[in-house]
Amino acid sequence: MRTKSNNNDAGTFLKLGATALVLAGLAGCSAGETASSQATTSGSSALQGPIVFVNNTGDKTLTSVALKGDSGNAVLGTIASSEFEGGALGDMQFSAEDWLFINLGAANKVATIDPLTNAVPTHEANLATGTRPVHIYRDPTDGEVMWSMNDGDNAGGTTTPGDDLINCNNAARAGGPVVGGSVTILHNSHLGPGGHPPTVEATVCVLADGHKVAAFSSGTGIPKRAFVSSATAGEIAVIGNDPADVATYRKLIARIDLCDIAKEATRPSPAVCNDESATPLTTPFTVNNANPHGIRFSKLTGKIYSIQENYRTIVEINPATLAITRTFDLSTTPYTAYGITPDGRFLLLRGDTTPATGTKLGVLDISVDPPVRTDFTIAELNGTSPGSFKFSPDGKRFYILAGNAATATKKDRLFAFDASTLNAATPALTLLREIVLPATGGHSFDVLVQGAGEPKYLVVSNSTDNSISIINATDNQEKQKVTVGSNPGAVLVYEKGAAAAGNQATSSLLPGPGSYPAQPEGDDDHGMPE
Repeated sequence: MRTKSNNNDAGTFLKLGATALVLAGLAGCSAGETASSQATTSGSSALQGPIVFVNNTGDKTLTSVALKGDSGNAVLGTIASSEFEGGALGDMQFSAEDWLFINLGAANKVATIDPLTNAVPTHEANLATGTRPVHIYRDPTDGEVMWSMNDGDNAGGTTTPGDDLINCNNAARAGGPVVGGSVTILHNSHLGPGGHPPTVEATVCVLADGHKVAAFSSGTGIPKRAFVSSATAGEIAVIGNDPADVATYRKLIARIDLCDIAKEATRPSPAVCNDESATPLTTPFTVNNANPHGIRFSKLTGKIYSIQENYRTIVEINPATLAITRTFDLSTTPYTAYGITPDGRFLLLRGDTTPATGTKLGVLDISVDPPVRTDFTIAELNGTSPGSFKFSPDGKRFYILAGNAATATKKDRLFAFDASTLNAATPALTLLREIVLPATGGHSFDVLVQGAGEPKYLVVSNSTDNSISIINATDNQEKQKVTVGSNPGAVLVYEKGAAAAGNQATSSLLPGPGSYPAQPEGDDDHGMPE
């Protein structure tokens, strides 16, 4: 069986010959049991097949569900809140070597889960990161590396995004001893005999306060870099991400000031857009009101795209020169959030309008200059409030939740679209089905993707119903409901090899803190309420 200790060699594997032990563990595990102490083997008789991980926000536990298909879906086990030190679970993401990582904001740690070796997923260790980790990303240039965004806190101990009090205590800061949040970089190690638990590789202080999201550049002739935006500061930190470049690898190499003079003039308390080109990397920039939240990399254009919510603009950044090459103004449109199609051609625009009008969708073709915007009229979205959305990796399907805001006149809906029609002469989203969900407080969802990026099943959490719905992605109909823990929020679908194959649906980034009620459909990526 696999045993745990308090050191970094916790992943010790002792071979057992009896498959029956695994089967007994599966048969005896219910939703109310903890998965962390189950006896398992290290061989092929361990857990196989897709798993749904469910963040039960009511009791702060993590339930795993075996995803079998139209039927037979069942709870494997539930990891107790004590394993997560009693705090709320945040963003979830899995690595190319099949570890699951979960941010624990209140504990200032990242939990690591082995989903594969045992009969049920097993909690291994909580790794110390920085103050209040929120989002977590798998590095697309190396799927064994994970990046945790440490939003930080103020010295007064409030929940306002601020400084990483653990890693970034810098006495040289003008006006205070601590400067900005940080990012922590982790490596997943490997499962199996002789394997070790994941480790913390580095933490980089970015000298900027506020909620953080990240994107990564790579490709032929494009430098490998991480771009991390900080909402309060109004800037983007650039971190070297090429192991061949020892001088810059995992180091802060530049910062991009997003201050816009014209846009600041319209703000209630305008900031001064001073020239920061000569500001040393050890000195914070002057704060502005841009409020960046949402950043993507296009593999088609080779550029980074960042949305500034207060300015209502999206800027395009050259990863090599770090220059802003184009700016797209959304101030005369209903759009307040965006994503990107898997091929990198379109920015998917989502409108945050009143429920009487409903959710508005459009696309911006960034493959041409000037870019071409297409606005869609989708009557079925009338009366909805906007929720999260995802593309299947093959680009052929697009899904969007209706938010359950109190003012919405149409709630508890998931809309499935044919997205292959985006590449028609006139881009379009073709509605396939309006899926009616159980009436509940809110929903979150994820997609099982297999083969060449095709969606197979959708999994939707139903908060006050304490259940998840399993929906077949072929006919877009609910096949089964599975009871999970208390008030389920974010869900994540895991399958062995999915990360290496690129088989994970791409998530939306919703508007920043304060824009939405704390409902599951207001989750950003895989779990952190905005």
